[in-house]
Amino acid sequence: MARYSPSDGKWIVAPNAKNIYDIRQQMGEDSYNLAKSDLQKILCDYFSCGQCDFKLGQTISPIGKTPAGGKVLKVRLGLAGRGKRGGLRLSVVVYCKEKRVVIAEVFKRKEDPSDEEFSLSVSGLD
Repeated sequence: MARYSPSDGKWIVAPNAKNIYDIRQQMGEDSYNLAKSDLQKILCDYFSCGQCDFKLGQTISPIGKTPAGGKVLKVRLGLAGRGKRGGLRLSVVVYCKEKRVVIAEVFKRKEDPSDEEFSLSVSGLD
């Protein structure tokens, strides 16, 4: 089975992902880069399992598909030193065969985004 690394794919932030810029500024560059690296490792491990359509514990939950076949994932990302409610929730669209990841939106955990907010964040990506 193939093992993926972040350099194997394409990582994109959707143009309408408005929260990510505020969150990045609040985190600071070092924390942001660490979180970005952690997210890439988590998703690469997920892709390396060979299926790309299953729930992975409490970390990754498939929540839908896009018209062009992208898989919509809810990704829970803990942040070092931030406690249980200090992590992030990401709306991510993955195109597994192309090894392409689109960050549709990022939410602070304490905001507890609804399924509707996740769905709206991916509308218009295909």
